[in-house]
Amino acid sequence: MKRYTLSAIFLIFLLFALPVAVISCFRESTEEKKVPESKLHLKVYDCQKDKLITMEFEEYIKGVVAAEMPASFHIEALKAQALAARTYTLLRMKSFGGKGCSEHPEADICTDSTHCQAYVDPNTLGKNYKKINEAVTSTEGEVIVYEDRLIDAVFHSTSGGITENSEDVWINKVPYLRSVLSQYEDHSPKLISTKQISVDDFVSGMKSLDNTIKLDKKNIETQIQIMERSSGGRILKIRVGDRYFTGRDIREQFGLNSSNFTVDIDKNHITFAVVGYGHGIGMSQYGADGMAKHGATYQEIIKHYYTGVEIVPLESLQ
Repeated sequence: MKRYTLSAIFLIFLLFALPVAVISCFRESTEEKKVPESKLHLKVYDCQKDKLITMEFEEYIKGVVAAEMPASFHIEALKAQALAARTYTLLRMKSFGGKGCSEHPEADICTDSTHCQAYVDPNTLGKNYKKINEAVTSTEGEVIVYEDRLIDAVFHSTSGGITENSEDVWINKVPYLRSVLSQYEDHSPKLISTKQISVDDFVSGMKSLDNTIKLDKKNIETQIQIMERSSGGRILKIRVGDRYFTGRDIREQFGLNSSNFTVDIDKNHITFAVVGYGHGIGMSQYGADGMAKHGATYQEIIKHYYTGVEIVPLESLQ
């Protein structure tokens, strides 16, 4: 009887347990050998370290968001910044048909904020990492397009209440970079600023812009006249002495926060009262934070500051 019982148990093992064990081992073996999905990488020129670095794309975006926008901002504003940074970067990547960084031809992009985008190592963020990581990972792969093409998702700190049409600051008219109201910027520390310089420094600064300028510092109050402003308030044309300049010329020469300014002149000094911070085109970062604090989602923020755009998964463009 015992012999039959053992034989039956062995037969059941052969019929049921052994195939299950074999299949299980095979599954574990194939899972161990499964090749992980490849991630997108880009070449970044680190200006601080003065070297070219290959980075995983979304990790790079975390570093840009952390460098370009305070982690104290509302999470929806940080998400909007992630989309802007991701789209801005992809447009420049050589693997996506971009021209790369003109200052560093071997790189897709660099970490110089005056030329490309600012960047900090995400591993140095400490307690801020969790929030930045959430903003980037929760929007991973989402990009901004206009007529099915990646946009140039430029941004700035503070518009001063209204953003600019692209052609009023740069050369080209871009359909999605239109002037829009930016009404929630009151909490920006750069909304209003002043800068005072001596008349002598002003005259020498203007002569470095144009050494042929005729400028009488004894009658300086009659020598400066604002001729034309954009719809966003920035100066398009200003007369100084016998020459004409753009507001951008004056801003860059004297280190002003924006080209939306007025000029107050006394006997010895010139005082610039400046509104906003940055070129004023595209997304206002403080405006985005203000919108988010008033209940706007990151999608609403993006579609407010970039006219006529859509948010789509990157895979839809490949």
